[in-house]
Amino acid sequence: MILHSHDGPSREALREHWQVSPARNPAFRTAVWARIEAARGAPATWSAWLRLNFFRVSSFAVIAIALADAGGGALARNHASQQREELVQRYLASIDPHQRVHAAHR
Repeated sequence: MILHSHDGPSREALREHWQVSPARNPAFRTAVWARIEAARGAPATWSAWLRLNFFRVSSFAVIAIALADAGGGALARNHASQQREELVQRYLASIDPHQRVHAAHR
């Protein structure tokens, strides 16, 4: 804090009238040490956290991969079915003149 020469009267008034008297907390020191001890149990680095939670992380990864595989497989089967149906219609239209008219109206 930068004090200027014109701050003299303000500083004196604050010194005389502004008294800070915090309430004593007898359990303060105990609470601080309890928080310190609690923090010691928590991992400090990502690698330590990963070692402690390896099973959870690996389970999540396996589930995510399985869901992605199932969803991708379903999309691929749907797309292949649509393409197969389109190829069948094109083939039938190429060999049968009646199918060509029927395919054109679809």
